[in-house]
Amino acid sequence: MTKQQTDMDMQIHALQQDLQAVREQLLQTEKLRDEYKGKYFQFKGIFQRQTHTFYRYQSLSEPSKDALSGIFKGVSFEEFLACGVQPGNIDALWEFARTEALKDNMADVAILSEIISYFVHLYNGTNDSPVLGIQQVAIGDTFDMDMHIRTQKSKPAGTVSNILLTGLTNAFTGEIIKKAVVEID
Repeated sequence: MTKQQTDMDMQIHALQQDLQAVREQLLQTEKLRDEYKGKYFQFKGIFQRQTHTFYRYQSLSEPSKDALSGIFKGVSFEEFLACGVQPGNIDALWEFARTEALKDNMADVAILSEIISYFVHLYNGTNDSPVLGIQQVAIGDTFDMDMHIRTQKSKPAGTVSNILLTGLTNAFTGEIIKKAVVEID
């Protein structure tokens, strides 16, 4: 074997070692990428519902947002969460939604209902066991003034034909805290 061949063999061996080191580095980089990608999707899933709720709040009519400025202080996402999860603010938000439902402002009531459900869920998550529940009301239920609030357009008695706003209950006892707003046929 000539010196030139030996030198070339050594160069080939060195390059093969470099190639192997690059392949190992690539595998490690791909592993880290996949790990970070998994974490990204995990966090995206966690925050997607929260940001969706925040964007829904921002899509309320200006009069509604102005009326809710006493509940939601500030304009940031974090301030929205901090204000919305407070029990007194959940109550005030539900009362505002009831008023809007009785005024037939249904575009905002649908959004408000989503926001209320979200904050009830979030608030319950801060306790050892759920405190608030969403009242179970179904179309076709018989109107009961102890369970429902009817709209002015509704008949004084009959069956529930539309649920404008679900009520709130005590999650422990099932007692109705806020009656569902319904239309009666």
